[in-house]
Amino acid sequence: MATSSNPPGDETPSADEISRIAVGVLDAIPFPALVLEVPSERIVASSPAAARLLEPDGAGVDGRLLHDFTTDRPASGADVTAGARLDGAETLRVLRRSGSDDVQIRLWIRTFDHQPSSNFVVALIIADELAGPEDVDSTDDDGTEADADSPDAPAVVGLVDASLLVERISSDAEELFGVPVTELLHKSLLSMVGQDDVARCLMAFGESSSTRNGITLHVHVSAGGRPEPVRCELLLLPLEPAPSCVFVLMPISQAEADSNDPSDISGILLRLRRGAEIAHIAQGAFAGVSERARPGLDRLTTREFEIVTRLLDGQRPPAIARALFLSQSTVRNHLGSVFAKLGVASQQELLDLLRSA
Repeated sequence: MATSSNPPGDETPSADEISRIAVGVLDAIPFPALVLEVPSERIVASSPAAARLLEPDGAGVDGRLLHDFTTDRPASGADVTAGARLDGAETLRVLRRSGSDDVQIRLWIRTFDHQPSSNFVVALIIADELAGPEDVDSTDDDGTEADADSPDAPAVVGLVDASLLVERISSDAEELFGVPVTELLHKSLLSMVGQDDVARCLMAFGESSSTRNGITLHVHVSAGGRPEPVRCELLLLPLEPAPSCVFVLMPISQAEADSNDPSDISGILLRLRRGAEIAHIAQGAFAGVSERARPGLDRLTTREFEIVTRLLDGQRPPAIARALFLSQSTVRNHLGSVFAKLGVASQQELLDLLRSA
């Protein structure tokens, strides 16, 4: 696990303390998530959505082994994170379903921030075949719509080629780096990270290219427009044809970076969930997409890109709001910005423009 030393006087949380905190935090997580003890993969705590996914009949899952619910037990993301190599990784598993076909899931394994022990990891479960936007309720108890997880915090999505040169990057990069997007294109991704992070970035790129799975790690990024580097979570996901790769950069606040509190499980999972969703959307959408074919895409933010991609896939704004844990008014605001940037006046004009391209 990639860790930093605890300040003098700090005590490493015990297994019982991590378990207690994890149960309290995951109870409020609206998507399938787990805290696992490794290497046994014993389930320390589970979100309600994860418990329903693993055991639809309502039987408890905490305290049991994850492979009790799967038909396979391949090398997990925990193996990649061992020995301070990387912070997290994606792995494919097959979920056993009684009375029906087994289902392949994606499991994102992620280490705890700043914990010197590798005994525990968080895990995000993505089961595309078993969940859809209609399963998510984006309203408060009083019926008002609300954004669930500060979803519009800056996140930069882009594409690099085999030499790690940036081929595409979202307009959020201007806020993160403090320089125009045009100055970042055709620049090496390695030149944007701190010198101490270059070796780990190369390792992550190699791991992702060889396994064809996603990788996460913490890096410091700077492109010359800001006086101090910005700490970010970097997520890499391979594209076809290899070895092109989608990348997502999500800034981490100073409070999160300095925290030694395992109660940041929620923050870790929320970043991991959004990064994984953005990367998988981009993984499908970037294939064969060019600025010449769809002019104006370089001016879209990451969130606008997500919404446009979902519209192209046939989702309506209410379903998009539920899927992204946004209010419908937030989605409408983003669409208004997209219309202005691409010079259209309606959703149908937007779809006609993109589909014709």
